[in-house]
Amino acid sequence: MNEESVASLIKDKFSNIEVQIPAQPRRVHIKVDKSDIDKIAVFLKEHNFSHLSFITCVDWIDDGKFELVYGIWSYEYNIHILLKTMISRENPQQKSLMFLWDQAITYERDIHEMFGVVFTGNPNLTPFILENWEGIPPMRKDFDSRKYSQMIFDSEAD
Repeated sequence: MNEESVASLIKDKFSNIEVQIPAQPRRVHIKVDKSDIDKIAVFLKEHNFSHLSFITCVDWIDDGKFELVYGIWSYEYNIHILLKTMISRENPQQKSLMFLWDQAITYERDIHEMFGVVFTGNPNLTPFILENWEGIPPMRKDFDSRKYSQMIFDSEAD
């Protein structure tokens, strides 16, 4: 199976998505509504895309959105899919994909800690390193690192 056949397989099953084949070999990019992310993830796993290699988050502050990007790999086809969806910055929530891939717990915990996205269905969104953090998460673009540093280091100088 090549990139074009994977893209056709996905487009035949889901009509409300955008599928692109980028210039890099062995890649397929899919943009989908947040409500369909789990359906497409199930479909991909059923079609030998068995490895969730990462989940990351991009802050599009001017648009008031976060973009969640899921890297899903098929060892059988040697094809990597980037599955992308947009969610609101105001109340950032997305359904967890732990029911498909156990390792999603780690990626979702990290994104929750650093961006404040709540993954519904994930039973453990406790912080890895920011145990007593107060305020907006530090990877959001509206987090003021200079102000935070001044607050922390000025208070230590006292």
